[in-house]
Amino acid sequence: MEKGLYFLSVAYHGTDEAKAYRTEISLKAAAEFLRQGIHVFAPVIYVNQIVEELNLPSTEERRQLVMPYLLDFLKVSKGMILITVEGWQNSWGVRQELIFCQEHKIPVYKINPDQLGGNLPRLLSTPLDVNELLEAA
Repeated sequence: MEKGLYFLSVAYHGTDEAKAYRTEISLKAAAEFLRQGIHVFAPVIYVNQIVEELNLPSTEERRQLVMPYLLDFLKVSKGMILITVEGWQNSWGVRQELIFCQEHKIPVYKINPDQLGGNLPRLLSTPLDVNELLEAA
């Protein structure tokens, strides 16, 4: 595992219940990674409050404003950690992040929410094939 900042990716959009669950999982993941000495940027925790403050009426406006912002964080990250919550394969945002990782040769790792209590540094020892993830998405 390379020291530095990792980008924590999780699908977000869906029902209010799905959004609440995904926010909770992101918070738990960020806390557990930090507890194990791994620094992550968790956009779902941070960016969604900013977007609410901006009061952007359409999904397209949010995407146009937020995605370049997120990709700037991803660009300087040591890797992207994808939390495989239900719906990640259909997420527009996750797909954009995976494409960006592929184009910029940023390592990608994935974790199931049930693995959050495990040995997270070991998880970051072997990056995945981004092409396979894109085919699944």
